[in-house]
Amino acid sequence: MHYLVDLLRDSSSYPGWWSLLMLASQLLALATAPSVLLQRQGRPRAALSWLLALFALPALGVFFWWAFGRTSFTRRRRLRRAGSSRRFVERHGPPHSEPGTPFDGLLPPRALGESMFPSHGNRIELLLDGERAFVELEALIRSARTRVHVMFYIYRDDATGQRIARALSERARAGVNVRVLVDAWASREFLRSPAAELRAAGVAVAGFLPARHLPLTAPRLNFSNHRKLVVVDGEHAITGGMNVGDEYARDWRDLMVHLEGPSVLALDHVFLDDWAFATGEDVDHPEHSEGPARGPAAAAIVASGPDRESFLHDAYFVLFTRATRRIWIVTPYFIPGDAIATALRTAAGRGVDVRVLVPQRSDVRIVKHASRSYYSSLLAGGVRIYEYQGPMLHAKAFLVDDAISSVGSANVDTRSFLLSFEIGCLVHDADTAAELSRWYSGLLADSHEVTLEESTHRPASERLLQSAAHLLSPLL
Repeated sequence: MHYLVDLLRDSSSYPGWWSLLMLASQLLALATAPSVLLQRQGRPRAALSWLLALFALPALGVFFWWAFGRTSFTRRRRLRRAGSSRRFVERHGPPHSEPGTPFDGLLPPRALGESMFPSHGNRIELLLDGERAFVELEALIRSARTRVHVMFYIYRDDATGQRIARALSERARAGVNVRVLVDAWASREFLRSPAAELRAAGVAVAGFLPARHLPLTAPRLNFSNHRKLVVVDGEHAITGGMNVGDEYARDWRDLMVHLEGPSVLALDHVFLDDWAFATGEDVDHPEHSEGPARGPAAAAIVASGPDRESFLHDAYFVLFTRATRRIWIVTPYFIPGDAIATALRTAAGRGVDVRVLVPQRSDVRIVKHASRSYYSSLLAGGVRIYEYQGPMLHAKAFLVDDAISSVGSANVDTRSFLLSFEIGCLVHDADTAAELSRWYSGLLADSHEVTLEESTHRPASERLLQSAAHLLSPLL
């Protein structure tokens, strides 16, 4: 506190308002320090960095901490609605998690029924390009008889968005219960006039985490609902990396998966949980029951977010450490963090064929520079890195050995693992893995393999940009 005393003693040398402003910012920094210590418990370097920022630049440090620094989130709004929460659990208790799947032991028992929902008897269809995915999505919506649940991070008011909106409106006018949930920040334009038109047709529309520009009184700017999923009649579901927009339908390379079978109920449960939080609505439709087996695949739906443990990150880590033949990853934003980077390097050191495929032309340049800051260490450890030379590569998937694959909304980065609400679909099925392998190999044919020499001998200006971007990795 001595610096505050000195500031008050010397205040005559400053205008009065400036002294008060400095004093207020220092007091706010002091009041913020306990939050930093609690949130960064077990991460001393991160805590020290934030404390230095708080007291070196108190006004900016306090703002950035409350806007971006916190990594945990309590669904307080739902907790205040205790009656609604109880009814949700009674009506939509988690689907039965089947024992005996290949995913047994992947996550601790406490994850089952909360974040991980394994099941047998699923039919899996990969949707390997945007045009095919949106044709199938529109057809499923138009086939709906009872309900359609739609959740996207970004919903654009362009030709693709309007096409899907027309299908949703037509089903709502026909008496189908249609609910659309979008991230309130990323889809803020959609929540204006397009949402009003949908509501006029009978579609229920809601935004997840509204008013995030008020970090001290509202849910934080740092958090977003990045999930993408559609559930029709509790029988069909589509999930993966695509948002609703022309670039996803025509221009970018992306990937979705169409599921039938018990895993659909898990995806519907995730939607209803988010819908209850966003709206407080007691959704009234028949209780879930275990659907019939539709195919040969075992699947595990894994939900992740800042309101729970980082189970998706842990599932990736365990699968990568168990790999014996290959780990093939495709992700648009690659900021692996220490644990995942170590898992990849040690797997390569064991002789596993580890490949990471990222876009050469990224839509977020700072992420591209941050990604490249990890290249040299990974390449030196035997990991092979490819940069896709075609249009923006937005797919989020991986292959482990010959039977396990994953398609979902999460990137391999800190934001997806810790700060965003994500959904992943792990699949154990040799045919699905073989199809994804062929698709991946086709992308590699249009990619440039980065060498260790190339990575370490980039121009000094580019290496400086990479180092600067690396400092922001926890926020990207």
